[in-house]
Amino acid sequence: MANKSRPNEFDLIKEYLSPLTQAESGAALLTDDAAVLPTKKDHHLVVTMDTLISNVHFFNDTPSDLIASKCLRVNISDLAAMGAESAYYSLSLSLPIEEEMKYDANWINNFSQGLATEQALYGITLIGGDTVSTPGPLSITITAFGWVKEGKEINRSGATCGDLVYVSGTIGDAWLGLTALSGSNMEIEPSHLNFLTSSYLRPQPRIDLGQRISVFANSAMDISDGLAQDLGHICKASNVSAVIKSDDIPLSVAARVLVQTDPELLKSLISGGDDYELLFTVPSKFQKDIERLAKELEIPLTQIGHIDTLKDEQLVTIVDSKGAKIEIASSGYQHF
Repeated sequence: MANKSRPNEFDLIKEYLSPLTQAESGAALLTDDAAVLPTKKDHHLVVTMDTLISNVHFFNDTPSDLIASKCLRVNISDLAAMGAESAYYSLSLSLPIEEEMKYDANWINNFSQGLATEQALYGITLIGGDTVSTPGPLSITITAFGWVKEGKEINRSGATCGDLVYVSGTIGDAWLGLTALSGSNMEIEPSHLNFLTSSYLRPQPRIDLGQRISVFANSAMDISDGLAQDLGHICKASNVSAVIKSDDIPLSVAARVLVQTDPELLKSLISGGDDYELLFTVPSKFQKDIERLAKELEIPLTQIGHIDTLKDEQLVTIVDSKGAKIEIASSGYQHF
């Protein structure tokens, strides 16, 4: 496809974004000032929003379809953590005015195609938003909407003393992928490199898992800023503490190879962020149910610790195989 200059705002909406709304008539092909959506009986509407900025959440040279994929997936992951079914999203696309040749029609076309791929995969539809120019950098904000059955939403604040702490998938792969893309001297086997970078660029929102654990889980959230920090958010909201066993934290083959070479690396994986796996707590009586669910969904669900009473200011304690505390300099990512 030959390069074309960036279309004007209205042509951009009509040609690239309007087709993404066809599954919802209430979006009116983005020709009205707002969408009019039907409500669902016995359901609650769950709303979440994330902003991703170039060279903060993704590299400036990342292909636009992968940018679109990550932007939508991190929002869907928030819906998953609430036990919700994804339904709609709105998009605010702020394109740098000084880089028109870079963010041209080709870039926009690939971006919209990336969104279309994720829409088909996760059953979500564009319903509105805004397109503006900016001095920079590229900024993308998505607000996602989902449905959850009344009384089945999962909050951070429900963790109870005695709950088992579980995590889906494996931890630290996205941080390793980011580290590799940042030009680190870390020696990563070529066979593992694509897996790790893909984990960073295209996280896997656990939307089916979130809906299934809503009958078991007392609390949940997705891991965006690091396992230790996000578990701390659950503990703070629930007024409890947690004890985690480092040996039980699930690692991919790629991560385990690196940790065997440098055991101190595990601390970075625990605090690295961008995993977008589900972190949740359940009463111990549901342990067998979780094991069966893991087999049914073919997703690793690993018990990594338990919830305890809050005895001091320490929300999350991580211990090694001998029970000794592991100190982590930074529990996770913070913008400020």
